[in-house]
Amino acid sequence: MAGAIGRKGAGAKINHFESFKMEALSPLKGGAGIAILGRFKPIKKLGEGRFGKVYLVEDLKTGEVYALKESKDPLFARQLLDEAQNVLLLHHPNLVRLHHYFLSKDRKRIYLLYEYCDGGDLKAFVEKLGRPLKFGEALDVLYQVASGLAYLHDHGYVHLDVKPENVLLKREGEKEVWKLGDFGLLKTRGFSGILDVKGTVGYIAPEVFKGEIHRSSDVFSLGCLLYYMLEGHHPFKAEDPRKELALNRRGIIRFPKGLEPAFRPVFAKMVKINPFLRYRTAGELLRDLEKFRAG
Repeated sequence: MAGAIGRKGAGAKINHFESFKMEALSPLKGGAGIAILGRFKPIKKLGEGRFGKVYLVEDLKTGEVYALKESKDPLFARQLLDEAQNVLLLHHPNLVRLHHYFLSKDRKRIYLLYEYCDGGDLKAFVEKLGRPLKFGEALDVLYQVASGLAYLHDHGYVHLDVKPENVLLKREGEKEVWKLGDFGLLKTRGFSGILDVKGTVGYIAPEVFKGEIHRSSDVFSLGCLLYYMLEGHHPFKAEDPRKELALNRRGIIRFPKGLEPAFRPVFAKMVKINPFLRYRTAGELLRDLEKFRAG
């Protein structure tokens, strides 16, 4: 379970988790705060999700910073372990990279060490901008997220939670790279178990409410993501949450403002109610997106 992390200090590696003190928090020398796993100094809390809390941490050995997802609730340890084991070997520039995970010996606590995306999420980005994105801007984000999603689809996975909060920005010099993250609902293609719908209303493909999932379910969510970028809200927005849910179940989406007329056939195919009439995979969608980027 050991793995290399960081870029500072060539060859720096994390040892097997058994060598760490598995107390969640242990004092640093001199009383200068706390260290998670005796190695990672929390800088600030980044958020809290269904499976646990996320902190910005500094590796005390290398000086690198990461996003550390922590769950001490035994009820969620299994889900996080599944996430870690699925994502650890997935490497793509438009997917948030999982560097390592740590599991306590009693298997009740787990920590996932992800790359830190300093630009925040897409929702915060749009809100800070104070306006919906222009079509060209939205197309660039869509292309990058679809690229990461196509990689997942090619490797037999369905993400099931594509939404603005799970699209993160990382600045690499002057380049802005958008990455798809939060793999807590990740399922393998052909998943046949009982599906407990836990996606976000506004971005869920209609068939998912019936316990049916396809790679094209993620493509529908991408359509909802594009709608959000061009309108500033998801396509099923309503004052009553129950109405939002009902509208999302029906899955009827109108064309968003700012959508270029030439792109309408692509958008319409992304959000078909029938999952078999959509783009089957994000890879199929990418081929059409390439035409617009080239143009």
